[in-house]
Amino acid sequence: MTARGQATLLGFAAAVVVVAAVTVTGVVVADDALADADRQPRATHAADRLATHLVAADAAHTRERNVLRADRTVNLTAADLASAVPPVRGRSLSVALDGDTIVERGVATDSAVHIERRVRVERAVDRTRRVDLTARNAVTLADHTGRVVVRIDTERTRTVHTVRADGRVVLHDPSGLSGRYVVAVPETRPLTVGFESDGDGPGTVRVSWTATNASVGELVVTVGE
Repeated sequence: MTARGQATLLGFAAAVVVVAAVTVTGVVVADDALADADRQPRATHAADRLATHLVAADAAHTRERNVLRADRTVNLTAADLASAVPPVRGRSLSVALDGDTIVERGVATDSAVHIERRVRVERAVDRTRRVDLTARNAVTLADHTGRVVVRIDTERTRTVHTVRADGRVVLHDPSGLSGRYVVAVPETRPLTVGFESDGDGPGTVRVSWTATNASVGELVVTVGE
């Protein structure tokens, strides 16, 4: 055999070895993946149930589906989640919102299951507006959570007898309204709150309500063994 023939034969043999090695590696990887799938179905189920609960419309910490109330979400505990989602009981878990861990129990292993959800996060913001009744008789709220606090202060020469929200009477006293009232208002947004009064004397109304400041966030759920 010539030197060129020997070189070709050696190259062919090396190629066969490489192909065999790749095939063996591929089989090992496939076997590992199948083994992980066999080991993790319960963790995957638990993680999916937990992620679904965290964005559910009827959860106590949400305003609607995929909309989280920030103040309630950050106060969740592992006990709360285990009570609401039985499949996570006894498992390591963590919940993070925008990179900040808000619930953590146990230590997640490399085989832990991760689920990410894009959510809207709403934060409560308290607002107050003062209305001078000699200049105007209404205030408009761009956003609110369904309840307002009205404080009425007038002189004897002016009597506020009716308060309306979106045209609906929410307070009325023909003898006169005075002091502090907590009022449930329609869900309309923006919402106009109006004041009907008699007389031309001075008077003020302070309207306080809770608005929301919203942002888009990433919720990450991790559940392990």
